[in-house]
Amino acid sequence: MARTNKPSRGPSKPVVPQTKRPLNGLFVLAFAGLSAISTWFMRVETVAKGVPINFNTVLETGHFDNGTPVETNYTGIKAIDEIAKFLVIAFLEGTAGWDAGVYTQQLYFLLQWFAIVSVWSIESNRRRNAWKAVSLDDAYYFQGRELSAGSAVSLLPIVVIGYLIPTVVMYYPWGDVKMAQYITAFWQPTPAFVSILISVFSFLVPSSSPTAVAKNGDIKHLKRVYLIVGLVTTVAHVGTLYTCLTSDDPRLSLGYVFLPNRTTWKDSMGLGLHYIFQVDFFGAFSSSLLWCWLVIYDVLRILGKPTAADLIKTVLGIAFVTMVAGPGTAIVAVWNWREDRLVMIENGVKGTWEKSKVA
Repeated sequence: MARTNKPSRGPSKPVVPQTKRPLNGLFVLAFAGLSAISTWFMRVETVAKGVPINFNTVLETGHFDNGTPVETNYTGIKAIDEIAKFLVIAFLEGTAGWDAGVYTQQLYFLLQWFAIVSVWSIESNRRRNAWKAVSLDDAYYFQGRELSAGSAVSLLPIVVIGYLIPTVVMYYPWGDVKMAQYITAFWQPTPAFVSILISVFSFLVPSSSPTAVAKNGDIKHLKRVYLIVGLVTTVAHVGTLYTCLTSDDPRLSLGYVFLPNRTTWKDSMGLGLHYIFQVDFFGAFSSSLLWCWLVIYDVLRILGKPTAADLIKTVLGIAFVTMVAGPGTAIVAVWNWREDRLVMIENGVKGTWEKSKVA
């Protein structure tokens, strides 16, 4: 009797291509160019021009221009305390509330950065990213999308407890400069704390949990992350715009808060640092939003054949969400959209990027 092959159960695994992103070298150059521009304006030109003024003086004398003493003992370990002192001096104009515009820009920047911390945490815990620095071929998209059950379940509470709450606490108006310095110092490693805490708490979820057993059981947890982070970044964006547009304080104008100003960067150490933070913001989020466009391009390219109009619409869509709801919201909106399409790719869907019932 002839043997017959039984049909496989469930969706077949997609054929994993060995192709790479077209013109990938140009994208690498684009990111390198953005990095070089940011480095020039933040690090090279400012040092050459002596901006921020008096920074080294404050560092050496241990007193700010307004007479406030610089705290020097945070951990008792000299090397760590020296780094902490440097960073506290850089941040304190905002965290102590000495300048309303600096305070607003820093808080806005770091609340939008909540999206980056969350996305990094998700990507670093995907199975396919384990022990990998970078992947440049399309095979990356076809397998290993899931997070472990422990990572998926613990992600939201940890990014909130490990990053969001410390950030809000750092900018709370305590009215005590000494306390502000200590909180600012201990905030600095919070992004690293998030990764460590996820690694630790991921082991607390049993392998028999519904999330661990169900196919794509991590999706609902990731969707919650995208939703909560998007709400936070949107509220931060809208609240900041409202404050700037309704305040009579010239330091809370949109230009003062967001736009680097070389005519005032030497007026004080605080304004010089404000200039650097502003450049840092534009450099960080311009590259992040380019990254968003690139991952959409990859998904569209793998699922179908995007036209130039599709790619232009993507640019306009990202720009619109950024202007209306903030760059952090644009980032998590892209990742939320992408998550469904990654499931579609792993399920072997081809020819469309419209969300299917399977995904």
